[in-house]
Amino acid sequence: MSRPNAKTRRPQQRKGQAEQVRPAVRAAREPARTDEVELELTQVGHSGEAIGRWQGKVVFVPYAIPGERVRVRIVEDRKDYARGQLAGVVSASPDRVEPPCPYFGRCGGCQWQHIAYERQLGLHLDVIADQMRRLAHIADAPCEGIVPAPQAWAYRNNVQLHASPSGALGYVATDGSSVVSIESCPIAHDLVDELIAALEWQYAGLRRLTLRAGTATGEQMILMESEGEETPELELEMAASFVHLSASGRLTTLAGSPFLHERLHERTYRVSGPSFFQVNTAQAENLVEVVQEYAALQGGERLLDLFSGVGTFSLALAGRAAEVIAVESSPWSAADAEANGEGVGNFTILEGSAGEVLPRLDGPFQAIVVDPPRSGCGKEVIEEIARLQPERLIYVSCDTATLARDSVYLHQAGLRLERMVALDMFPQTAHVETVARFIS
Repeated sequence: MSRPNAKTRRPQQRKGQAEQVRPAVRAAREPARTDEVELELTQVGHSGEAIGRWQGKVVFVPYAIPGERVRVRIVEDRKDYARGQLAGVVSASPDRVEPPCPYFGRCGGCQWQHIAYERQLGLHLDVIADQMRRLAHIADAPCEGIVPAPQAWAYRNNVQLHASPSGALGYVATDGSSVVSIESCPIAHDLVDELIAALEWQYAGLRRLTLRAGTATGEQMILMESEGEETPELELEMAASFVHLSASGRLTTLAGSPFLHERLHERTYRVSGPSFFQVNTAQAENLVEVVQEYAALQGGERLLDLFSGVGTFSLALAGRAAEVIAVESSPWSAADAEANGEGVGNFTILEGSAGEVLPRLDGPFQAIVVDPPRSGCGKEVIEEIARLQPERLIYVSCDTATLARDSVYLHQAGLRLERMVALDMFPQTAHVETVARFIS
């Protein structure tokens, strides 16, 4: 029987430090064509690439910075755009820094380690303004700025690893298909990085391995997702919980507990292995504070929380509302929310998708909070939200493009964007969290 092994081994390098600092740009494979051009980069794209122009079309250049002049090999030439591979920097930005990670440029996790952190924050705001202008047709979005992350490194409370053909664990590469094996990750919290450094893995049926930690509680967990139904045997030489999720969705606890705990402010949340929880605990505390401010509850309101997860926002707001109803499609997250809400008399969790549950609800709800997946809410869900007559809708988004598209549907439904703010939930990457308030 295939057997996963988790044994302690000494990492070969300190976290975030390579034995030899490598350049910011590395070629993972030969480009499809070798045309080399010199470009002036003027802006940043939604996915984090710098943008220049060549032969009348935009060219997306990863690992470059707006304001730089660079040499680029054209590797993809389409009718309306092209993609380039950075061949050299002719005139460097003063914000260009040496990335500390030896995998940067091959690993697909980070896009901006080569950019000074303060500049990263400004680029996030540029992307938000551009997406809202082009997709939401709002020329001057009322963005109040961006909340920097409390820690720009060592912040992630969970990571997802895959197995390479050799069996080594790592992140999906920039090509989107191969795996870059790693021994340490500079954006992983120390408790998660400790798990990365301690694992030796041998299991043929691995689909994905999630390493989690309660950064405020010290708890650690390994979640193994397999391609089949067979429950693996286990040799574990570390004080971490270990759970197995089979292809059919059967969850088995092999060691420790099926969940860990994390704390935001004074509230502790139970989080099961497959459940969603914000990846940056310290910044999630700031996120909760923003949602509380934007909800502006006075104590007598009915609050609806869609895509509620383990009850992060619902329970933080319950003490300020008359009634709170949370809706969550994941059975694990819904069960966590029910456990987390035990003893909160005005809190109810309903398991099911927003599209299934919303038609069964009667309004009005004075305030509605939504925290949808990257795909957003969509027109049908927004029409149901409008039927419930919210005075204010607080939209928490991890993708500005889908927030912008949903803003169009919200405007059509009679809800107007009043204010918004960004939070850097994912430093060193092009992803950003945004909270927007819409009013009727």
